[in-house]
Amino acid sequence: MHWSASYVGLTWQEKGDTCSGVSCWGLGVLIYREVAGITLRTYAEAFATSAERAEIAAIIDGATTKWPWNLVVPGQERDLDVAIFRRAGMDTHVGIICGRGRMLHITHDQESAIVDYRSGRWAHRLAGVYRHADLVEHRFDR
Repeated sequence: MHWSASYVGLTWQEKGDTCSGVSCWGLGVLIYREVAGITLRTYAEAFATSAERAEIAAIIDGATTKWPWNLVVPGQERDLDVAIFRRAGMDTHVGIICGRGRMLHITHDQESAIVDYRSGRWAHRLAGVYRHADLVEHRFDR
């Protein structure tokens, strides 16, 4: 069974990062902690609600576009890379790559799910994909 199966169907929880409820970044925090053994900062103290898009965009920019994150060349994405998406004109949504052209993500109006990020509603919103420095030598997509 693929590692991502355990994270499908989780419910939305503002600032959540456990199996009882997650935000989009919290889903990444949970997966990195449980699958990769890497502790990511939650940033829960940096914003009050997910409606604060400007604050979230600044957090995502600071959290994923600087060390220990490395930009991934398009077409070279692999499991556990973090995909950043624009919503309402700002980079405010993240998904975790879990296969060729697929991501695991959650939005406030749906449970966590695996979707295609290269077509449909997410394709034109993709801002970039980043790989954590600790995963450069590791592969989790076997």
